[in-house]
Amino acid sequence: MNFSLSKAQFFLLLFIIQTGVVYIAFQTPLIINSQHSAWVVFILASVIHYSLLLLFEQYYPYFYLNGFFRWVYQIYWLVLTAVLIAYMGYVLATWVLPQTPEWFVVVMIVGLSLYANLVRPETVINIGVMLIPIIFLFVIFLMLAIPDLTWSNLFPVEWSNTKQIIAGLIHSTYAFFGIEMYLLYRPFLKPDTQVKGKPLLIYQLVIFVFYLISVLFTQMFFALDEINLIPEPIMYVLKSQEVTFVKRLDIFFVYIWLSWSIVTVMIFGLSFRVLYFSKRRKHPKRSIVIYHLLLAILPLFVMQFQRIEFIKNSLHYVLFVFTFLLPMIIMCWNKWRGKRVS
Repeated sequence: MNFSLSKAQFFLLLFIIQTGVVYIAFQTPLIINSQHSAWVVFILASVIHYSLLLLFEQYYPYFYLNGFFRWVYQIYWLVLTAVLIAYMGYVLATWVLPQTPEWFVVVMIVGLSLYANLVRPETVINIGVMLIPIIFLFVIFLMLAIPDLTWSNLFPVEWSNTKQIIAGLIHSTYAFFGIEMYLLYRPFLKPDTQVKGKPLLIYQLVIFVFYLISVLFTQMFFALDEINLIPEPIMYVLKSQEVTFVKRLDIFFVYIWLSWSIVTVMIFGLSFRVLYFSKRRKHPKRSIVIYHLLLAILPLFVMQFQRIEFIKNSLHYVLFVFTFLLPMIIMCWNKWRGKRVS
């Protein structure tokens, strides 16, 4: 595929991938496993995330995927996207569309992704620009909850329980899933684009502050014995706020979150295209349609409460493999062989 990214497009693409879908829910497993120390554990996880970005920036030319690993990542992104769509359908059924058939929600999401991915790649890349103002509305309206926050919920911070800290770090990967996309899209930046240094640091600070606010507000709004019962804490915080222009603020933001998440699904579809069409293919549009047909079918097998909960409680292990471990193995192997991305 032939397209190029500006620095702003690249970081916006990465930001949407890393925050879409999971933003409203990742706080719960992090706090359950880290207790009062969750916010400190998240800061530590963010340092690790930034270190990984620096490492990826240095070695991204060695993220060359042969035929086997291309298929591994294509299948991984297909299954992961299907899981994300299933979760999106589950949240919509819980909050705003309880009477709507599951298949209709899935077809709507997949249909929008199909339309975006049948046209030029720039369509998917640029559509995220429209999300910038509405994404940061989350932060603005979360500030309405400040009078209801209990600052003492952040303490005491405990470092003696190593198992608890490690569990918290592992669950923090939900906040940064999709970081392997950095390696996929980095070669598409325009030549001589400077990413290392200040631009990368600014991106890290933006995503860190964006997520940290959600962690702090969740911890201060809910007691520890309550958080086990709150699957989407950000929605519950917004639900408790009262404004004059909308009766249910949480429903208003569910639809914003849905738009945000649909763009994430579109970007995963674009990522599939980038890998699949790295080799010349016959009937490209037919391949894209088949990919989306699978996306329309697979979520229906997991769109149940028990299955969604099982996936939420185990997905972080899969993310660790494909987000951290496998990219490191691939880059080390290719560096040893002297194989680089062309």
